[in-house]
Amino acid sequence: MLGRFVHSRATCGVARAGSFSIDGVTFSDRLGGFVLEKVTGEGSMDDPFVLTERMTDSDGGTLSFRIPPEFGNRIGSQHAIAFAVIKVVENASELPWNSFELELQSKLGTPSDYFDGLSFGQGSQVGRPFTAEGFGQVTMMDEPYDRVQFDHGRIPIGGRVTLRLVISESVPLGEAYLLQRPGKPVAQEVPVSRHIRIATK
Repeated sequence: MLGRFVHSRATCGVARAGSFSIDGVTFSDRLGGFVLEKVTGEGSMDDPFVLTERMTDSDGGTLSFRIPPEFGNRIGSQHAIAFAVIKVVENASELPWNSFELELQSKLGTPSDYFDGLSFGQGSQVGRPFTAEGFGQVTMMDEPYDRVQFDHGRIPIGGRVTLRLVISESVPLGEAYLLQRPGKPVAQEVPVSRHIRIATK
């Protein structure tokens, strides 16, 4: 069983409109696009945070999170703050997914760069390579922005994808964001017949 702490809307006194807190770390779905249903674990490699979500918007959604400085590093990397996370995401949108992209931002709307200290454990091999159940390929990008692309798979409507990764901060941030973008299949071209009948009066 993953995690010893379970925080849900029904049982957690600190849960407000999709906000869940464990050991001072707060995760929230307040920016929309998905529903954060449950959070368990403590953020270590042996007991990662497990975020259970339903993605309702085919364009994706944004997870916000706050980590107090005293939380520290729970994965053994060189960063001041770091944690391991498993995301279990249900496809509750109207389209199947053929990829899934994660992007970190320290300022909402601005991709994370080298100077903000926020990354997917950049400079460390702890927790890498990231893995996914549902996709066969993982592509990491540390510069000029922090992104992870999962592809070579298909998540049907009602299906789930499980992603394993780490997140780190070299300096404490007030709030940070994880953009979650599912990839939608490209519509297939319908072949056009070379023989076209033109109706005449």
